[in-house]
Amino acid sequence: MLLAGFGFARVWLTVWLACAWSSEAREQETVPPAAPTVSSPRPSRFGNRCDVTATVTATTACRTCPLNAEVECPKGSTKTTQGEGLRDCQYRIPVFGSWGIVLTGCHHVCARQVLQPQCCPGYWGPDCQECPGGADNPCSGHGACAGGIQGNGTCTCEGGFGGVACETCKSDKLYGPECSGECTCVHGICKSGLEGDGSCSCLSGYSGEHCDQPLPQCDALDCNQFGRCVEPAEGEELVCRCLPGYHGDGKNSCLPIDPCLEAVCAPQADCIHTGPNQHRCECRPSYSGDGRVCLPIDPCQTNFGGCPTNSTVCVYDAPGKVYTRGVDPASVGKIGQAPVQALAAPDS
Repeated sequence: MLLAGFGFARVWLTVWLACAWSSEAREQETVPPAAPTVSSPRPSRFGNRCDVTATVTATTACRTCPLNAEVECPKGSTKTTQGEGLRDCQYRIPVFGSWGIVLTGCHHVCARQVLQPQCCPGYWGPDCQECPGGADNPCSGHGACAGGIQGNGTCTCEGGFGGVACETCKSDKLYGPECSGECTCVHGICKSGLEGDGSCSCLSGYSGEHCDQPLPQCDALDCNQFGRCVEPAEGEELVCRCLPGYHGDGKNSCLPIDPCLEAVCAPQADCIHTGPNQHRCECRPSYSGDGRVCLPIDPCQTNFGGCPTNSTVCVYDAPGKVYTRGVDPASVGKIGQAPVQALAAPDS
C-alpha cells in the first residue's frame, strides 16, 4: 500500500512538471541579466558635441531551450544568437509555495544602436562649454580639464602653475616660464611670475643679489618716505630710488602706481586698486573666475538650470541667462540611455 502511494505521487509529479515545462507564464529568470556592453564608437561632430553611435547588447529572459528558439528581440533590436540561443542561464519553476526547481535554460542576445552624447575634447558639461584657456589649449597647456558631459570644467594645474586656467604661477615666490624657480630675496621684492626672472629689488639700506647686505651709509641720504637707498652697482655712489609700486625721483617725489590704468584684468572683469602697484580683479555678474580669466556662467550646466527635465529643455541664451523650450515628454531619455536590465520578449 505504501509503495502504491509513492508510485502515484511520482506519476502526479511527472505530469505536473510536464505541464509546468510548457507553461511560459511560470518561467522566471534567476540569474541577473548581463550588463549592457558598448562597442564600436563612431564620432559624429555637431557644434561642440562629438556624439558616438555605439552598439548596446542585452539579453532576453531565461527559459526552456526548446521554447527559446521562437523568442524574438524587442522592436528596434537585432538578435545576434541563433537557434535556441545561449545555454548558460538558469530559471526557476515554482512547486510548493516558496519551493521550486532550478533548471538550466537558454536566452538570446539582442543588439541595438544608440546615440551617446559626448563633448568634443576641450569642452565640458551638458552644454559642452569651452574649458578654461580655450578648447584648443585647455588649462593653458599646464594642466588637465575635467571635460566631458559629466565634467565640471575645473583645471587641475601641474607643478607650480595656478589660476582658473593655470595661466600663472600659484605663488608670488615662484618665477619663470615653468614656475619652477623660487625667489631668494631677503630684504627685497622678487620679480616673480611667468615673465619674471627672480631678480630682487632691494629695500632701502640693503644691497646684494639677495638683498642681504646692509648699507649703513644710507641714513645720511634722506630719501623720500616711499623711496629707498640703493647702490646701483658695487662701488658706485648711493642714490635714492622709489620703492616698487611707486614712480618718481626717489628723493623729492614718489607717487603710487595704479596698475588699473593698464589692461591687467580680463575684459569681463573690473580692476580694483588696492594699494601702490596693487590691484584685485573681480569678474562681473554672470561670469566666474579669478578676474584674470572670466568664464560665462551657463545655468543649464547645473541641474538643467532648474528646468523640469520631463517637459522642457534648458537653452543657454547669454552669460547668466537661459530660456526653456518645450519637448515631447515621450521622447525624453530615448537618446544616449543604454538598457540596464534584460530585454523582455515581445508578447505572442
